[in-house]
Amino acid sequence: MNEALVRVHTGRQRWLVRVADLQEVVPMMSLGRVEGQDGACRGVLNLRGELVPVFDGAGRDAPLEPSRLILVLRERAGTRVGLIVDEAHDVLLLPEERLTPRPVGGGRPRRMALVDEEFFTVLEPDEVAAHGG
Repeated sequence: MNEALVRVHTGRQRWLVRVADLQEVVPMMSLGRVEGQDGACRGVLNLRGELVPVFDGAGRDAPLEPSRLILVLRERAGTRVGLIVDEAHDVLLLPEERLTPRPVGGGRPRRMALVDEEFFTVLEPDEVAAHGG
């Protein structure tokens, strides 16, 4: 069975995001700050009245250029989280056997695929905050 994934990148990071997890893509916009905000969170996006925490795949010091995009992803708990990326490329249909789990440290395997001679990992929405720092 094939899985639909969007190929995204920011800085040196290359990820595959499941289309099923992607709720929408919005252009870069002003992010609000909230009390207690620290760490990797770049701010909060007011998305039609819902406050969505946003993290930057290039790190907290990357410039918030107008050309960048915010991917709004649905986490397992049903909440939403935003990830700033430089580009979202094509949608790929990859067979499950190409998305192979590999140990990468920390006791957790990551699903990876080789696409056009580049390694990509499948980004889990629940892990966005860990990648935004």
